Amino acid sequence: MRSGWGAQPWLVIPVKGAQGGKQRLASAVPQRERELLSSTVSRRVLHAACEVWPGDAVVVVTPDPGVAELSRSLSLRVLPDPGASQTDAVRLGVHHALERGAQVVATLAADLPLLGREDLIAVLRVSRRLPGRTMVLIPDLGGTGSNGMVVRPAAVLAHAFGPGSRRRHLGMARTLGLRTRELIRPGLAADLDRPGDLEELGGAQGVLAGATRG
Repeated sequence: MRSGWGAQPWLVIPVKGAQGGKQRLASAVPQRERELLSSTVSRRVLHAACEVWPGDAVVVVTPDPGVAELSRSLSLRVLPDPGASQTDAVRLGVHHALERGAQVVATLAADLPLLGREDLIAVLRVSRRLPGRTMVLIPDLGGTGSNGMVVRPAAVLAHAFGPGSRRRHLGMARTLGLRTRELIRPGLAADLDRPGDLEELGGAQGVLAGATRG
């Protein structure tokens, strides 16, 4: 074990399998295009994580063999996703980090088409400076969901993702006695949950072109 791991903030990225993913976009995007969207955007997120975050403190939780292979090629840690929910996947990654002495753990969604290096740098900077008993939420563009969070201490399992998660997370923070802050950046807020999200980003082709350029 390398010295200093406990002091290093960890990052957990849950990545669903491309096949059958993004079902809420099914009314607007054919299956093959949805799979390409999911794969292209998640690759962008993983590459950004590799460039910014120390790789031995990044955990990718996924059921997708292709994502797992890419993650390993980028020297990121990989855990198999049992497929229950995003929250369960995140908590699996958090437990992995806790077993290695993590004090601060960030988590970030993998469907962020505008994510850039500066966004990951902002998350890493917040994680390194986070005081005790604090939760930093990363809200989505609509302000009702959460695209990620940073928590100290890492052992406080305050993760409850899904529709309406921002309110749940704030409620859990109050119950647990955590101070709350928010990190708001366009690259962290724009996700691909609904057809409206896709339209705002210029449609599937616009997202693919932007993610490829990134």
